[in-house]
Amino acid sequence: MLTPPRPSWTPLSGEFHCGGCGGDEAYRSRPRGFFEKYLLPGLLLRPVRCGRCYHRRYVFRTIPVLEPVQSERKRTQSEQPSDSNTRVA
Repeated sequence: MLTPPRPSWTPLSGEFHCGGCGGDEAYRSRPRGFFEKYLLPGLLLRPVRCGRCYHRRYVFRTIPVLEPVQSERKRTQSEQPSDSNTRVA
């Protein structure tokens, strides 16, 4: 027998549960627009993305989420030293 997926609004449990796929892993998502940047923090909410189905949701700030994974390309560019004396021919 299939169990129905748990909703993402479970502030009492303190855990994230995706309402679409039932996943339990969420990643912090960048805020988009005025509402998400300025009004959501006042409501103690933040945007997150499900790690399994990639749907965005708003959850309470008390629910722990993972940091977004940085791509290998971005990581290697940011780790390179920015020496202003280096010349490239």
